[in-house]
Amino acid sequence: MKKIGSLVLVLVMALAMASCSDANTKTAETKGGSEATSASEAASQDAPTDGSKEEDQGTVDVTMDTSDNFVFKYEGVDIVLGSEPTATLEKLGEAKNTLTVPSCAHDGTDYIYTYTNMSLTVYVATGSETGYISDVLLSSDLVATPEGLEIGMTPEDARSKYGDPDQETDAMWVYKRGTSELLLTIGSGKIVSIEYMIP
Repeated sequence: MKKIGSLVLVLVMALAMASCSDANTKTAETKGGSEATSASEAASQDAPTDGSKEEDQGTVDVTMDTSDNFVFKYEGVDIVLGSEPTATLEKLGEAKNTLTVPSCAHDGTDYIYTYTNMSLTVYVATGSETGYISDVLLSSDLVATPEGLEIGMTPEDARSKYGDPDQETDAMWVYKRGTSELLLTIGSGKIVSIEYMIP
């Protein structure tokens, strides 16, 4: 019975992963010694070089108003949610590793850059030459939001720094600012995850 249960679990996981991938999925690349390629450069390398485009696909320009969006500060670099990523990636320097995957949320590609204590995702829409910073995930309590919120603090700490959330459940609080959101995952009365995102 244990073997059958294991096989069923593997099958379910495989189906879940297949829903977010295709035959042209790129694999994870660990960077070592060379500068990290920006998402916009990577996207342009994948574009056709003969000037042709798929019949139903033109150039897509993804722009949004970022003036009111959340800004995360990492080692002195302002990371503005929804902004064009090239200058920010240059300031951050080489990532520990990068991962390129089809986007589960939108039609396009996610470029995930992992740094010490946080990861940053750049989304590039299909047919677009540039992308935008779509997600920042804090991965330890060694970094904090500009307002001073850290993993391990309580929801009431968040309330004192941000006010009442726009959406609230026992497991998640959501704050909205401009076109961006701050998601706090809560478990056992503590904040267990802090994530900025463009929904």
